[in-house]
Amino acid sequence: MKIFNEIKLAQELIRFPTVKTEDKGIMKFLSKKLSSIGFKCMIIKSKGTGLKPALNLYARFGKSKPHINFLGHTDVVANLNDWKIAPFRGVVRKGYLNGRGSQDMKGGIACFISAVSNFIKNKKFKGSISIIITADEETTGYGCPAVMKHLKKKGEKIDFSIVGEPSSNKSVGDEIRVGRRGSMNGIITIYGKSGHSAFAGSYINPCTALAKIIAKLKSSSLDNGTKFMPPSNLEFTKMNVDNLSENVVPQSSSAKFNVRFNSKHKSASLKKKLSKIINAVAKKERCKTKIEYRVSGEAFYTKPNKEIYMVKKIVKKVTGNSAKLNCRGGTSDSRFLGSIPRLELGLRNTTIHMVDEKSPISDLKKLTKIYYNILENYF
Repeated sequence: MKIFNEIKLAQELIRFPTVKTEDKGIMKFLSKKLSSIGFKCMIIKSKGTGLKPALNLYARFGKSKPHINFLGHTDVVANLNDWKIAPFRGVVRKGYLNGRGSQDMKGGIACFISAVSNFIKNKKFKGSISIIITADEETTGYGCPAVMKHLKKKGEKIDFSIVGEPSSNKSVGDEIRVGRRGSMNGIITIYGKSGHSAFAGSYINPCTALAKIIAKLKSSSLDNGTKFMPPSNLEFTKMNVDNLSENVVPQSSSAKFNVRFNSKHKSASLKKKLSKIINAVAKKERCKTKIEYRVSGEAFYTKPNKEIYMVKKIVKKVTGNSAKLNCRGGTSDSRFLGSIPRLELGLRNTTIHMVDEKSPISDLKKLTKIYYNILENYF
């Protein structure tokens, strides 16, 4: 049985230009690799960013409990101009693996596949190991829900999941995510009454109402945070008034915002809270409102359990780091895992989404060793 080298495999994965949900043959490549070491593989389709569907991979080794899972994604962000080394060459130079996805997160995928291949070859164990690879974590986010729907239909239950997102900061394993904040986007449109600015009283200015709404929302505390999550935060990201005249009060104005909320909130209750504030100010200003919401993901949190403490102990043994448990960062596919206990542990995030993304070779080696030790201790 083969053992896959994490550096070579990461180079091979980087060479697939999988921007957005473009597959370029990567799932077939991974299926072939995993099938060769005994995994049963299935390609699960989901909606893509273009006309073609996105291809996601579910692979499982074994049939019995306990069932540990590794989750990752092959899609990468663009930002591909002005690189010193071409983004999809996967070049190793001066101790670094260079290329788009080296940290986020083809490098992480290569590490857990390498660790799994080594473990399966050298250890006898009772239980199952599965791998989920999605095609759209950076974009639509339909892949992981499609895989979870398939598992539910088949009656397959995951007992613990390790998400290989680049969670580390200054060194591998210094931070472990045990949850993520929720993310919700909103668009507020305020409708007033247009009129000539010289005739006060003949118009109702939606800009004034919008400014007061923004001030009220920014001055309103949503909560005080939790042990692992900071206070929920609302930020306005865009304001727009479609008005070509300087001396005419417009008919409407709008603004976009994003809320990163902690586990004290569900999106439904948060919508009600924000809408109440917005509508109260608008009513006072004699304006009407339209409020649209789009939820990217709910807040979730895994209470530190024996598996999480086991992982902390392994990280300490391999790296010397006393890993800090937190819920920092944006959203990830982890938000689609429902009630499955999980954590996020991966490479450093120092160059993700940037030009000249790269990862130290030593980081990849350490992470592979951590994953291997996790498997040893889990079974």
